[in-house]
Amino acid sequence: MKTDSVATQHFKMNRTPTDRRLVLSLALLVQLVLFSFAQLALAATRDLERVRIGYSVGGLIPFPLIVAKENRYFEQAGFDAELINIPPTIAVTALVSGDIQYAIFAGTILNAAVRGLPVKIVMVYNDRPLFSLMARPDIRSIKELKGRVLGVATLSSGESFLSRRLLKEAGIDADKEMTLRVIGNTPDRLQALRAGVVDATTLTLPADIHAERLGLRRLAFMGDTLESINGGFGVSDRWLQQRPDQIKKMIGVAFRGMAHARAQRQDSIALIMSKWKLEREIAEKAFDMMIKTWTDSGVASDQALQAGIEESLKVSNTKQPVPISRVADFSLAREVYRELKMK
Repeated sequence: MKTDSVATQHFKMNRTPTDRRLVLSLALLVQLVLFSFAQLALAATRDLERVRIGYSVGGLIPFPLIVAKENRYFEQAGFDAELINIPPTIAVTALVSGDIQYAIFAGTILNAAVRGLPVKIVMVYNDRPLFSLMARPDIRSIKELKGRVLGVATLSSGESFLSRRLLKEAGIDADKEMTLRVIGNTPDRLQALRAGVVDATTLTLPADIHAERLGLRRLAFMGDTLESINGGFGVSDRWLQQRPDQIKKMIGVAFRGMAHARAQRQDSIALIMSKWKLEREIAEKAFDMMIKTWTDSGVASDQALQAGIEESLKVSNTKQPVPISRVADFSLAREVYRELKMK
């Protein structure tokens, strides 16, 4: 049994009323300090502005925002950011209704804007696709896909348009010379490919590397050949008109996340290993492939936007021209980029 030291016993036996009051006062002071810190933390949380961002798990498209979240860049900008896993097409509906303020599916946002929905792309941080066209192991080239089954997320998703573009460059009209089968998000498409439900599909990083490990064949990494609208912020037209100040701050957060990831390669690889549950070798390969697709300025070229518009019009069977100004407004991204370059 533990016993007090002689000095402690002497102090307890000889404590005066003044000593007891001093101990009580110190205890009360400590409680007041702890209470004050708790109140300050609560007040700080209340001062943060709540924002909701739609994204999809599985791929690395949201990586700049994950980095920003991990390093508290959202909070430093005054935001309590909630990242919500949501399918791209539902994210567009949620933007219009106001249930979320941002979505990172820039390609799907473009397609929705072409169809007349009141949404716009305000920043693009991936101007090359993070997708690979993957196939069953017995298929050795893209040309062998003619007459086969292609798995897509939806008929109007960004990745399905990229598949069509890549196949068209190889001489295959996917809408006429292949069967397009709607499967769903990345994990579902990978499972469908493994099960032989489809002959090929697009998979995003790092799912494509995992698929290779499982014996599936990479026919092409789209980031090597295609310029496209991929990851970036989409907002509703209403939000763009009402909250340009907030949007600028959010774009700044994304730039900070990208800068941190580039400067801290080992930390970034460790984060990929942790969040995506990957081995180091796969995480390193995925990181190096990913940063090749990032923009410096946060905007996409007019050529990439126009290509996306034309693909979307083709699927919707309409010939009415759609101006670039309907699908994108990069004025705020350009402002943020100029301000960052001046620092």
